[in-house]
Amino acid sequence: MRHKIVLYNPRAVFWTIPLGLIAVGSALDPEKYEVKIVDARLEADPLAAVLREIPDALCLGVGVLTGDPIRDALRVSEASRAARPDLPVVWGGWHPSLFPEQCLDAPYVDAAVSGQGEETFADIVDRYALGRDLSGVRGVTWRDASGQIVANPPRPTRDVNSTL
Repeated sequence: MRHKIVLYNPRAVFWTIPLGLIAVGSALDPEKYEVKIVDARLEADPLAAVLREIPDALCLGVGVLTGDPIRDALRVSEASRAARPDLPVVWGGWHPSLFPEQCLDAPYVDAAVSGQGEETFADIVDRYALGRDLSGVRGVTWRDASGQIVANPPRPTRDVNSTL
């Protein structure tokens, strides 16, 4: 059975291709995961598009830049949690890399990936698929079952010219 992973690129005042989400999604095993990217810059109603995709999703990943995109990332994350209280919400990108604990101040964000996200996010979704927590996953700050914030050790930086 393949698990659906929904990735969200928040609204912003500028136009960019969501290369980070493409890289993260491409690093997942296509035999195990079906990746859906919802780009708020292309959707007339991005929140509705996310809510259509999450009923059968394993998790929601959100790429977050510091600045205006945070507002939309918070809105979509909160609405997703309201629609699917059991759905893990994982933030990655520049803002979570710089301020992972701050991201977890939002009660509907479960984990924040710091640094290069391809290997870390792959480890996270593998854990979620197995029903396990994120203990020992390098490069992630997360909230455990008791609500405590846990900052795992960083993941070493990988040469971007190598393959996974």
